[in-house]
Amino acid sequence: MTKLVYIDVGTHFGQEFQSMFGSSWYFFWKLVRRIIGFYIIRKGQKISAKDIIELIRERRKIKKNKKNFLTYFIEANPKIINHSNVYKKALGVFNCALTGDTKVKITNLFLANFSWEGEISQGSSIFSHKDNVSKENSLPAVGVPARLFFDSFKNYLDSKINEYVVILRLNCEGVEDDVIYAAHEFFGEKLVLTMGSIQDVIECKGNVAFVALEKYLDDNSLPFVYFSSSVNSWIKAHSSINNIHNKYL
Repeated sequence: MTKLVYIDVGTHFGQEFQSMFGSSWYFFWKLVRRIIGFYIIRKGQKISAKDIIELIRERRKIKKNKKNFLTYFIEANPKIINHSNVYKKALGVFNCALTGDTKVKITNLFLANFSWEGEISQGSSIFSHKDNVSKENSLPAVGVPARLFFDSFKNYLDSKINEYVVILRLNCEGVEDDVIYAAHEFFGEKLVLTMGSIQDVIECKGNVAFVALEKYLDDNSLPFVYFSSSVNSWIKAHSSINNIHNKYL
């Protein structure tokens, strides 16, 4: 039977994974917060009753098929991995920062400077010129070339699984293009869905790199679906994953 390999690069607290496979308490807490945020505090995007019903339906489908998913997390910040129990739910956890370099090296992970979370803040990056990070506040991280990682990881998966396809979810603060290029180079047609956010490519590498990434996705018929911790992104994301499940299983 075909397996769906879900690779999440830049997991933070695994909010996207938990939106699918987390507890009902987590899911409905996030849903209630979104409802209160829009209708009472008047902030954020609207979520309608129709949206809520559809989201609950799509999530139920995913949870029902959880046994067909193999999950792997890639997170650069060791403090986050030690802090959150969500990492115990993955088959494999890789504590490294994927890079566009050619050699493995120890690199700086510059911490986000706007968050009360400190060393476990969301938005840390290997790029010191990213607007939200502090140049003076960083942690050491193992920088692994994306091509080297996916070459090795594909060999590992091939030795363990007969048939599989890959869903890549990423929000890795500027290296999204390197990650997508490398994953597609080695997985080829097995990479059936890319998800997450790629906007940081603009800030960290400029508009030319971003346009090149969009063109690459289009030229290679690689679908990209926005998928973040925002509840409003979950409806289309969950639906897209269910469509992949239905197509290959």
